[in-house]
Amino acid sequence: MKVLFLGSSPYLRDEHVRLQHELVGALGAEVRVHVPSTLPDDPGAADVLVCQSGCRIGAAEVAALRPALELVVTTTSGHDHIDIAAATAAGVRVARCPLGRRDPVVDTSVALAMALLRRLPELNDAGRAGQWVRGTLGQRRLGIVRGLAVGVVGAAGVIGARAAEVWEAVGARVLRCDPRLEDGLPLDELVARSAVLTLHCALTAETRGIVGAERLARMPDGAILVNTARGGLVDVDALAGADHLGGIGLDVFPEEPFPGIAALAARPNVLVTPHAAGVWDGLGDSVAHELADTLRAWCDDRTLPHEVRPTP
Repeated sequence: MKVLFLGSSPYLRDEHVRLQHELVGALGAEVRVHVPSTLPDDPGAADVLVCQSGCRIGAAEVAALRPALELVVTTTSGHDHIDIAAATAAGVRVARCPLGRRDPVVDTSVALAMALLRRLPELNDAGRAGQWVRGTLGQRRLGIVRGLAVGVVGAAGVIGARAAEVWEAVGARVLRCDPRLEDGLPLDELVARSAVLTLHCALTAETRGIVGAERLARMPDGAILVNTARGGLVDVDALAGADHLGGIGLDVFPEEPFPGIAALAARPNVLVTPHAAGVWDGLGDSVAHELADTLRAWCDDRTLPHEVRPTP
């Protein structure tokens, strides 16, 4: 088995990258590394391509590695940098590694929503300005989680399913939306009924821009929107007209680095983080072992843990 590692990650330390190579090498693989995010001039024969989110793998890249290439594995949870349809048409399977980021992403999404629900950003800003605003708390619409209607978009996915579990564990009333669920709600109904709308779906042609001006207008007065999935899911420009919302928490943006981040962060009911939700101290080890588990399953001709197929 020949494995080509393509690209590099800005948040994985060198020892974590070495661990990936060592674990894959321990499977008997011949490991080749190409740090740029584009294929080398002479890609050579590679049975498996391992890539990062900065690598764009389309029909041309797949063709350049065929007929030897049989599997593409992204060490990320998201997979919108890979043309799944083109890979599948060429007979190449695609898998991802979502488990290492699952819990920190859920932690971040819940933390953003709770901070906005409790109006922590504006209270902190008042304190920073030397203001003791306890006398105004009655006018600030402070919410609590118990009984709160939380709409989870992508509730059948690895991260969305865990987010739903966590919200239910702390007392929320969870509403689910996902085409893979027989009893899931239609998105428009979910949007209209949710006090917190949290996005955990993949970015595809069908989901790009699913939260735009029209759906923002459907959200209840005082509702909170949280996006820790993919920036392209939300029309960020439309957020400027969504003055009825109680809060907005964004970890991902349509363009990264996002040039308008300062203007968003200046709003009193907005929290922004720089695509940080999936990062934690143990991420490197987790991803390395998840990658090795995926390749081990492939070598053993077993079901791949998180194979990605084209949307119907």
